[in-house]
Amino acid sequence: MKGICALYDTEEDLKESHIFPKFVINHTKKTGSKYFRRLVEPDKRLQDGVKLHLLCEKAEQEFSKREKWFAENIFVPYISGETKLPYNENLYYFTVSFLWRILILELKRDATLKDNWYYNIICEAEAEWKEFLKSGKKINKYDIFCIQLTDRVKENSTDLTGVDFYLTRALDATIVDNQTQTCLMIYGKFNRFIFWGVLKKYGDENKLSDSLINPTGGTILVPQNLEYFPICSFLYNRIKQIETLPRPNQEQEQKILNEIMKDPENFWNSDVGKSLYNDNFNLD
Repeated sequence: MKGICALYDTEEDLKESHIFPKFVINHTKKTGSKYFRRLVEPDKRLQDGVKLHLLCEKAEQEFSKREKWFAENIFVPYISGETKLPYNENLYYFTVSFLWRILILELKRDATLKDNWYYNIICEAEAEWKEFLKSGKKINKYDIFCIQLTDRVKENSTDLTGVDFYLTRALDATIVDNQTQTCLMIYGKFNRFIFWGVLKKYGDENKLSDSLINPTGGTILVPQNLEYFPICSFLYNRIKQIETLPRPNQEQEQKILNEIMKDPENFWNSDVGKSLYNDNFNLD
């Protein structure tokens, strides 16, 4: 369809752009279910991730190059067991492009954002990130980007359920703020990879050293320390919030069961099966 490219502001044939990279969708389907269910719409089965008519072919190609780099240099090596992951400037670009798409998605699907205290901040951040993505202009103001790599949960000392599934399987994206207006982040995660960008500093950003992405390159060393209160608090509250969401109805529950029973051994040996087993039996 014809429209204005969100990155280059030119009228083009717009592609149906994935918010979550296509390789993430493929991996999630390959290692779990061929269907997706949005947390807020558990009765609706989807065969693909969230997509928008957003970008022209040139923008898609720019993003695709960095997605390919991330898949080959970070995603696959870590999933395969590597714990020392060197990176270059492509990780920074990939992260900005992912969080920028999440920000665009939120702006497009939530008309009430204009009423929030942080609306002007996210608009300013969107413009700064967009300029970086299309021209390479250095980000000076909203320049704190982080990545945290998760793994199978070995111990759960909280009152939460579904911790392993959320940290290792879930796809999630949102704007994070608090009632006291002392924190603002753009957040996105897929599988075992959590990303966030800080738009309003909480005050202990010095605790981000293990997660901070250097724009010119560095090395991710796993396991990473995570003591940054805003993201720790958010993760707890997010998983707690998911516990209260409605489950699929009886018909959809039966469809899920039927899918599992086609090959139960293969299901329980899959990544999603191991995650569910861990949450329901090992972490009680």
